[in-house]
Parts: sequence; structure tokens; C-alpha cells
Amino acid sequence: MANGRSVKEIGATAAIALICCSASIALTLLLIRIPDLQSPQSGNAGQAFGAASGATSIVALIYLARTFHHQREEMRMHREILVAQQGETLTQRQAELTALREDARISNECALKIAESAVRSQHHALISAAITDPTLADVWPPYGQGVAGDARKQFLYANQIVSFECMAYTLNVFDCNEAEAMMYYLFESAPMRNFWEITRAARLHSTPHGGKMQKFYELAENAYQRRLTE
Repeated sequence: MANGRSVKEIGATAAIALICCSASIALTLLLIRIPDLQSPQSGNAGQAFGAASGATSIVALIYLARTFHHQREEMRMHREILVAQQGETLTQRQAELTALREDARISNECALKIAESAVRSQHHALISAAITDPTLADVWPPYGQGVAGDARKQFLYANQIVSFECMAYTLNVFDCNEAEAMMYYLFESAPMRNFWEITRAARLHSTPHGGKMQKFYELAENAYQRRLTE
């Protein structure tokens, strides 16, 4: 809008200048027809043109000065508006980038949770097959000496239960207190306590540090120790 107004004012200025030039010529033609200016000594044409030029030049300069002043004011206001708009645009872009980063983080977390759930589902299917078929159970490494037959089936099933509770915790289905309370309840079972006692060292050693899985195992260990002190 400001650019269009500037173009209009430039056009108006050019029109005024053209009118002043035309007026200067017309005034010159008028002045050279005055009888007192017809003598060669008077230099009538030059005097007439000089007088006309002086008069029209003053009018044109006054108008041009006024126009340039308005244009400077408009340019200053336009710059201030642009600075304000750029500031608002920058703030808006920063907010949009922050929202995009947050959306990407949430999407990444959801993708990781879906992938983790799929992996655990496959693990569940493998253990379930080993529980129902002793031949397949022999493929898995033994839990230790004396853990065979029904005891091995119980350990395989206990492993499924611990894996399920761990997945529920990592997916934020349970909070810390709920997860520890659930494991405390499960450790009331002697086979569960035996399973944890035999596998806890290897489990705690192989778990990545700093993750939610390690935190779950720490909660489970707390629940296990509470059961032992009863």
C-alpha cells in the first residue's frame, strides 16, 4: 500500500513539474506580447522567460519539498512497520520451529515405543513356544543346574511376566510406585523369587544404564529385597 502511494506521489510530482513548465512557457508567451517589452533594449523574451521561470520554479520547489518531506515520513513509518513485522514473524517462526521439534520428539518416542512393543511381542511368542514344547525349550540356555522340567517352564513363564511388567512401565502404563507395588505382589510367589534370584545378576549387568528398563529393574530389586526382609 505504501509503495502504491509513493508511486502516486511521484506521478503527481511529475505532473506538477510538467504543469509548471507549461505554465512557464505560457507565461513567457504572454509576457513577450506586452508592448513595453517589445523593444530590443528590454531583452523582452529573456526577461519574460526569466520572470516566468522564477515564479514557476518557486511553486515547483515548494511542492517538491513538501512531497519529499511526506515521502521521508512515509518511508520512516514503513521501516518501523517492517521492523515490527519482522520481529513478529521471527517470534512466530521460532514458535513454529519449537512446535515442530516437539511434534518430532513425540513422534519419535511413539515410534520407539511401537518398535519396542513389537520386539517384546516377538519375544513373547518365542517364549510361549518354548513353554508349550519341551523340544523348543531345550534350544534356550539353561537357567542353572537343577532348573529343568516344570521348574524351567515356570522360569520361562516368570520371564514373560517380568517382561510384561517392564514393558508396561516403560510405556508409562505404570508409574514408579505402581511398578514397584506390582513386583512386590509378584514376589510373594516362591517361583518368582527363585527366578529373580537366579537371573538378577545377569539381568542387571546386561541392562543399558540410564534407561527406563534399568529403572524398572531397580524398582523390582527394591521390591524383592522388601520381600526377603519380611
